[in-house]
Amino acid sequence: MRGLTVLAASGAVWVLVVGNLPIPAWRLPTIRPRVVAGALVAGVIGAGVAFGVLGTMAPAAAIGVLCSAVPARFEQSRIEKVRRDRTDRWPDFIAHVRSSVASGTTLPDAFIDGSDRIGGDFSAYGGSVRHEIMYGAGFDAALTRLRSDLEDPVADRVLATLTIAQKTGGHRVGDVLAALGVSVADEIRLRRAHDAALTEQRWTATVALVAPWVLLSLSIATNPQAAEAFDTVEGMVVVGGGLIATGLGWLLAMRASMLSSPPRLFT
Repeated sequence: MRGLTVLAASGAVWVLVVGNLPIPAWRLPTIRPRVVAGALVAGVIGAGVAFGVLGTMAPAAAIGVLCSAVPARFEQSRIEKVRRDRTDRWPDFIAHVRSSVASGTTLPDAFIDGSDRIGGDFSAYGGSVRHEIMYGAGFDAALTRLRSDLEDPVADRVLATLTIAQKTGGHRVGDVLAALGVSVADEIRLRRAHDAALTEQRWTATVALVAPWVLLSLSIATNPQAAEAFDTVEGMVVVGGGLIATGLGWLLAMRASMLSSPPRLFT
C-alpha cells in the first residue's frame, strides 16, 4: 500500500511539472518477412526434434516456441551491430566536415564530401542529402528526414547540431563542430564501457531462459513417468505457465538492460 502511495505521489508531481502523464510511447515492431519465415522454420524444426527425443507434445511445442524466437534475436543483434558500426564512424565524419568547412567549403557540400569519404551507409546519406538539396526543400529538410530515417540518438545530436550550425553560420561553425566531435567521441567511449558491463546481465538472462527447459528435457528423457505426466491436462498447464514465466522474465531482463540507453532528441 505504501508503494502504491509513493507511485501515485510521483505521478502527481510529474503531471504538475510536465503537464502530462508519464506514458511511454510504444511503437509496433517492424515485421520482416524473412524473420517471420525463419521463425516458422526454426519453430517447426525445434518442435520436431524435441518431440522425437522426448516423445511428449507439450514440452516439444514449448521448445518449438522458444526456438522460433531465435531468428528475431539474431536479426535484432544484426541491427544493433549495424547501429554500433555507424555510431563509431560519426567522429571521423565530423572531423571530415570540420576540415572541409575550415578550407572554405559550405556546410552542405562538406556534409556530402564527408559522407563520400567515410563510405558505406554514409554514402547513401550523402546521396539523399544531395538529392534533397537539388530537387527538394533544402539542406535543413534533408537532415530532418535523415534523422527520422535513422532513429538514432547520436545521429539526432549530430544532425540537429549541423542544422543549427547551418542556420547560424559565421566563423563559429568550426568551433561548434570541434566541440561536437569531442562530445560524440566521449559518449561513444562511455557507451562501449556500459555495453560491456551489460553483457554479463544479458548472458545471465539467456541462461535463466534456457536452463529450466534443459533440465525439463533431461527429466523427461530419463524418466518415462515424467513424460506421461506432461501429456495430461495438468502437465500442459504447467508447461504453458513455465513458458510464459521464463519468456516474460527474459523479456523483462532484456528491457531492463535497455533502460539506460540514451533517449532520442529533437524528435
